[in-house]
Parts: sequence; structure tokens; C-alpha cells
Amino acid sequence: MSIGSDVRAPGRARAGRWLLALLWGMVAVLGVAIVTVVLVKTWPLLHPVVNERAPLSPDCDLLTQACSVWFATGAEVELDIQPRGIPAVHPLALRVSLKGLPTPERVEVDFAGVEMAMGFNRADLSWDLESAAWTGKGMLPVCVRDRMTWEARVLLHYPDRLLAAPFRFVSLRPGEH
Repeated sequence: MSIGSDVRAPGRARAGRWLLALLWGMVAVLGVAIVTVVLVKTWPLLHPVVNERAPLSPDCDLLTQACSVWFATGAEVELDIQPRGIPAVHPLALRVSLKGLPTPERVEVDFAGVEMAMGFNRADLSWDLESAAWTGKGMLPVCVRDRMTWEARVLLHYPDRLLAAPFRFVSLRPGEH
């Protein structure tokens, strides 16, 4: 052994590797904690708890006309989407009229694929005094399928409950008829 050599060098290298592994472990735990917080905070936004859901109305074709659904209380929700045919990847004008319901705090239209998850696609509507209805803009994403069944769910937000009025329609991929 030469003079001035450090006998503890292998021990220091081992301690350095252990410290590095500890730091990476802490980074991993922090990453998992951040992902968990994000999931917990966004879950109610993506999957709101619905207190009452109106039954679907199979007799109405939303592609050709405005449609209504009724809650058990007799309250009516009407949805109109323009332009007719509800084309994908085109701006859509949304209009929701309510009869027999108190004024909600907020109204949204949530577009969800029935056979395939298409991601978060929700439009916030605002009260339009001139038409006495809730109005806003939305858009359907393009789908790889030739035909896609959609559910446009009108969400009525009240301080103590959430009501959902579902409307189903089938869209065709652009160029398909």
C-alpha cells in the first residue's frame, strides 16, 4: 500500500451509490404523490356523481331536430344542435331549454362515445337572455370508425345535486354517407 492512499475509498463509493439510489427513490415517491393528487382532484370533474338521470328518448333523431327528455317529475330538457347532421370536427351551436326546473348554477353538454372512450369533451353553456335558453359552442372529434354512437349528456348543476339528461345520436365519418 502506498503512502497517502485512502483505504476508505471503496466505502465512500458504496455510500455515494446508496445516496444516489435514495435520492432517486425519493423522486419516484414524489412523482407518485403528484400523480395521485392530480387524479384525486380531477376525478370529480371527469366522472361527476349524478343524482338523477332522465331516461333516453329513443323516438327523437337529434341529427334532424331538437329533442327532449323528461325526468320523473315531468320536468323537460330540450337539446338542439346545429348544424343538422352534427358533423365531426366542425363548430356546433348548442342550445338547451328547460321547462319545469329551477335555474341551475351551471349547464354543460358532455359528449361521450358510447362504444369507445373519446376523452374529455365537455362544453360550458351560458344563459342567453334573448333566446331564453342556455347556449354555447362544442365540437365532436374525428373518429377512426365509419359510424360512431355518441351520448350528448346535458349536465344541470345545482348546489345540492346534479341532474343528467342523455341524448344519443350516430355520426358518420366525414366523407361517409
